[in-house]
Amino acid sequence: MYLRRLELINFRNLNQQVVEPGIFFNIFMGSNAQGKTNLLEAIYFACTGRSFRTAKEKEIINRDCDYACVKCLLETERRNIELKAVLYPGKKNINVNGVSARGFPLGWPGVILFTPDDLKIIKGPPQERRRFFDLEVGPFHPGYSHYLSRYNKIISQRNILLKEIREKKAKSELLNAWNDQLCNYGSKILSIRIQLLKKFYPQVKELHRQLTGDKEKIDLYYLSSVNVTGLTTEEAIYRRLSEALPQIRNEEIARAQTLIGPHRDDFSILINGTDARIYGSRGQVRTIILSFKISLVRLWFKEINEYPVLLMDDVMFELDKERRHLILKSMDGIVQTFITATSEQDFDGEPVLRKNIYRVAGGKIID
Repeated sequence: MYLRRLELINFRNLNQQVVEPGIFFNIFMGSNAQGKTNLLEAIYFACTGRSFRTAKEKEIINRDCDYACVKCLLETERRNIELKAVLYPGKKNINVNGVSARGFPLGWPGVILFTPDDLKIIKGPPQERRRFFDLEVGPFHPGYSHYLSRYNKIISQRNILLKEIREKKAKSELLNAWNDQLCNYGSKILSIRIQLLKKFYPQVKELHRQLTGDKEKIDLYYLSSVNVTGLTTEEAIYRRLSEALPQIRNEEIARAQTLIGPHRDDFSILINGTDARIYGSRGQVRTIILSFKISLVRLWFKEINEYPVLLMDDVMFELDKERRHLILKSMDGIVQTFITATSEQDFDGEPVLRKNIYRVAGGKIID
């Protein structure tokens, strides 16, 4: 998929802008707070129906205006897509080829994003790694988001019941029905995560090896709150969860928390056998995240025969010249890429010829 034309109206500080990007590298240069990230946010908003920067969508609308609009012309091998998203305070309208759309307007995310906040996937707490897997790897299974939503509601209700039991307002026998639901949806999620990890990890491992010039080896392990080693079927995982819950019932009641299940799991990421969360340098962590993101690009093509658009917000400057070159080379010719940077020095000496460079200043984009 290629973004052929982007029109912005009142989108943050980008009041009236039209961009017709190239199909390879599009690099947006400028000082901080000029509008570079706003441009990427607009593309992401159009493709996914949401912002990656704020849950308060009214912040997207220019302060002096009462609405914001993004129009995109997207091109695939099978069709052209005209996408229009109009945002008013408290209201959002998204249309694809004139037809109202919800959720992912394209039917799939259509975009892969890498921002400095993604470093939390490695350095942050377990919920950051779960969030990455749930939002970015999970969509490769059609039922994952539904099962996860149901599971989260079950955990919330079960925790309320645990608190009531602790306060002697409910009987502990009432947990049995919620335990069955937890095991039912928890086993589905765990089974899918194991399946998806088997697809995702080989891609990441090989790409990371290439990006580091064979100098670093990455290992990725799933850390479950219950022992699921050797278990691959949903039924076997269900039984394991069912066996574990009675053993921790008193502790769960005392703490009023559900202590096992996918919501407590984590991922271990090692570089040359050492924990990347503790020992990884910022450059190494960025390389890992880029390995994740580019692997997602390749998986999207493998699964649906379409490349998404790749957005990279200010992520190149901490990479050494060799890694920067290998990363750009790995993307060259396979995916339309939008990169923001503050200095052309980030690309000095790079033999990337198929690129468009834009200057961004005061909400104006100049090619």
